[in-house]
Formats: sequence, structure tokens, C-alpha cells
Amino acid sequence: MEIINISFEEPLTIIMNGETIRVVAFKTMEHGNIKFGVKAPRSVKVHREEIYHAIQRKEKPTDPDME
Repeated sequence: MEIINISFEEPLTIIMNGETIRVVAFKTMEHGNIKFGVKAPRSVKVHREEIYHAIQRKEKPTDPDME
């Protein structure tokens, strides 16, 4: 994992497969929380990790012999 230090509201630009993704961190009034703004093409899916894992579990084909 690469660790990058930037200020709040400073855009972080990621280029992946020729697509530009911009991420901006925002302070919140909630202690310990940060909000992120993400600007990316619709083809790029952005999820919190627990949502990503839930989607992965749903998409796995179930083996009827295992039930």
C-alpha cells in the first residue's frame, strides 16, 4: 500500500487503464470521520470495503451440492 500525505480538500488523481479518478478528502464535524468525494467514470465502481465484500459474497455462484 502506498501512503500519500495531502491536505483536506486537495485532490488526489489516480490514472488507471487510461481512466482518470479524482479523490478528495473532506473534514467532518463527526469525531474520527472523514468524507471522500470521488469523481470517476461510471465504469469504475467505488464502494466502502464492507459493501464490496457483501457484493462479492452475493455474486459468488452457489454450488447446489454444498447445501
